[in-house]
Amino acid sequence: MKRLIVRGAAVVAMAGASAGCPAADDGTVPLLEVDALWPMPLEYPAILGPVSGVTVAPDGNVLIVTMSARELFSAANEINTLTGTGDCCTPVLGVVEFAADGSLVRQWGGPDQGYPWPSRPHGIGVDPEGNVWIGGAWYQPPNPAGRGGRGGRGAAPGGAPAEPPPPPPGPVYDTHILKFSRTGEHLATIGTPGGQPNSASTNSFGGPADFSFDAGENEVYVADGFANHRVVVLDIATGAVKRSWGAYGNTPDDAPQGPYDPAAAPSQQFGRVTCAELSNDGLVYVCDQTNNRIQVFETDGTFVSEAIIAPATRGLGSVRDVAFSADDDQRYLYVTDNMNERVYILFRETLAVKTSFGVGGRYPGHFRELGGIAVDAQGNVFTAEDGQGRKVQKFVNIGTGPVTAEHQGALYPAAAGGM
Repeated sequence: MKRLIVRGAAVVAMAGASAGCPAADDGTVPLLEVDALWPMPLEYPAILGPVSGVTVAPDGNVLIVTMSARELFSAANEINTLTGTGDCCTPVLGVVEFAADGSLVRQWGGPDQGYPWPSRPHGIGVDPEGNVWIGGAWYQPPNPAGRGGRGGRGAAPGGAPAEPPPPPPGPVYDTHILKFSRTGEHLATIGTPGGQPNSASTNSFGGPADFSFDAGENEVYVADGFANHRVVVLDIATGAVKRSWGAYGNTPDDAPQGPYDPAAAPSQQFGRVTCAELSNDGLVYVCDQTNNRIQVFETDGTFVSEAIIAPATRGLGSVRDVAFSADDDQRYLYVTDNMNERVYILFRETLAVKTSFGVGGRYPGHFRELGGIAVDAQGNVFTAEDGQGRKVQKFVNIGTGPVTAEHQGALYPAAAGGM
């Protein structure tokens, strides 16, 4: 396996050559600029919650999945229509669909509608028949003892020592996948809601984070995910597990790995698996977010190559999602980094980083908790921002050109002052 070291002020990438991509690196990259007026504003008093996934349907419409749990919003000034204290605002439903021009097409989905909506919906995909797949993540229940476990302090009446506070609850993971029609009709629940994460399971998942589809083989690739440590391949029609694998094609292992250490040898298992994207030439690109790496596999799980992105990054990691450029060869790979708040553009044949764009912030072209990414047939790029970011952005493809900077910053239109 060939490895390439690419060094720069902001990025260190280590890559093995992926197979089957004949295009040569001619030194160019896609040129993009943010469309600050996309999407059109939602009708007042609607408000977006955290946008945890984005996908482009075959007809060019853009679908996002959002989180609408009340505890994610400020009761003081964000959801007054729910608390009865004012006019602003009302969270949108779980899935929001926009037309290519940014106008609202429909919204649907969410809790208390007769199906087990994920506690933290995460990841969205549209399969070859036009059906919508929704995954989930995890959430941390509140500590019944209060912040910092204060409930056990002090003494009981009569001077007896107080009982120690109960331990804080552990995280709760979504362990199932939902399948809907394009208009929101519930078609199937795949896996066992309320189950236990287990990377060997054939009937439940562990935070299934994202999806990609193989129409020819009738298969769906699931990044599984936030608690499990595997890619799992399902039959699209039945949801049955067909195969799975861990890092380097190993059998998935749920043993604790400890915190990421850039000086240590690469982990032989995945940390947090947040994408599993199938390319036109039959390679599967897997995001190992907390280990700062992309790993590439054949569709049977045979390991091909890997790239390490921003290896000094700790915390949530530097590889959150990937998407391919729209040309037939898919020459370029977009990679989102939600710790450093940028998108990298890689040459897919070598996985070498060519440039990156975006800065942390809240203006158009800026990112706050950057997560999902998708590309339409025209090469336009769409990004989703989770947590406090709460927006979806469009970056318009204006052609290709030479690399002018290692990091391009915010991609404002040239008429607005350039990059």
